[in-house]
Parts: sequence; structure tokens; C-alpha cells
Amino acid sequence: MKGFQAAFIFTIALAMGAAAPHAQTYVPVTHDSVYVYNSWEAILDQWPDTMLVDPEIVAVTPFDIIIATPDEKDTQRMLQRKTVAVAVGDSLWLMSGQYLQRNFKGESKHMDAFVPMYFNAKVVFVQYNRPHRNFGTTLLDMLFESEDYDYEDELYYTVAPLYLLDFENKRLHKVDHNVLSQLLADYPDLLRRYESMKDYKQTYMINTFFLDYVNRIMRDPEVPYLIERSEVVPPTIH
Repeated sequence: MKGFQAAFIFTIALAMGAAAPHAQTYVPVTHDSVYVYNSWEAILDQWPDTMLVDPEIVAVTPFDIIIATPDEKDTQRMLQRKTVAVAVGDSLWLMSGQYLQRNFKGESKHMDAFVPMYFNAKVVFVQYNRPHRNFGTTLLDMLFESEDYDYEDELYYTVAPLYLLDFENKRLHKVDHNVLSQLLADYPDLLRRYESMKDYKQTYMINTFFLDYVNRIMRDPEVPYLIERSEVVPPTIH
């Protein structure tokens, strides 16, 4: 494991407070090198299967990101059928929604494109936000400049929930207050602090204590590393 004893590979600001815009506006993000990983062993070893130079990267929302190589059919097929995750530049990790749909039940059915991914040596989760307004209503509000609609508020101040990959049960769990309470059961001090919060059901508070949980399991010798778990990395690969 090269470097994965350290803290999270993720951007705190995104995990804590990013929001999904509800209009389906395609916005180019960047043209950058993209490192492609087709297995968990490759991700945990930081050894990409291939690198894409200057692909088209488009953000439909901050949680629906498309990576396209229009002139490379074989590469596009690989991204859709084989890829687990990609790294854009040095710090942005994205997980394939197609991989999630193929391998995890639950909320994965809503994730078609690449979604922000965060992980360390013991845990993996993604972040996603589904539009909570009716798209037709949103579009009308935008077109007619309704006083009740503030696109900037929706874009920047809606906290997006986190989703935990459960490799053992092949399920993607939305980290709500029930799931978080179950996770914190092994750490009574965290559970007491969390349940004492007045706004413990609010997404921002759930995300805060989930990140506390993640930091705690990194220091817990009883929690196995991902690379040691056969349901993540087959024993023949260890």
C-alpha cells in the first residue's frame, strides 16, 4: 500500500458542502491527463492501467461528470465496461457510475456518469445529489426569473449526502442518520456526541460525524485494510 496509511484522499470542501445544480447545463471542466484504473488492486497500489491525454471532461452537475474520447471507440468502451475509477490530475478521483450499477445494489441505480469518490486504506465512499425540485418547475422559474427561485443558493449551499460502498453485501448505502448511528455503535463516545446534536438528522451534521467515523476507523487496528479483504481484492492478487 503506497501512501494509504495517511489521511483521506479527498477535498473536504466538496465532501462537506457541495451542491448539485438542477438545470442540465453542460459545462466543460478541464482538459487534463486522466489516469484510468480498472481494478481495486490498481487503485490501492496507485498503478493506473492507462492514461488518457486531453480527453473531454464535462460536468453536467458537480456529481454527474462525463469523460469522453470521441475518436477512441475502444477507450470509450473500456471506460463504460471495465473502469472502476479515474484520477483527474493530482487530486480529483471519480468513480464510474456504470461500475457501481453493475456491482452494487441500492442507490447506485441513480448514478450513470462518473461521481466524486473519496477513500483511504479502509473505506470508500462517493458523493451524489439528486435534484429535489421538479425539473420542469425549475426551468420555468429560471426562464421567468421567479422571485422564489435562487439558482446560486441551490448551486452553492445545498449539502450533498455521502454514500458508503459496502463491499461485503454489494450495496451502496446512503449515509443517513440511521446508517450513521449503526456505524458509530462501535464508538460510543462518537455516537453519544452525534445523537446529542439538535440537528443530527441534517445532512451537514451527518457528513461531519461520518468523517469523524472515517478518521476513527483509520486508527482502529480491528478494522481491516481494503487490500486485505478478499471481497475487494481477490486473494490471488494479494
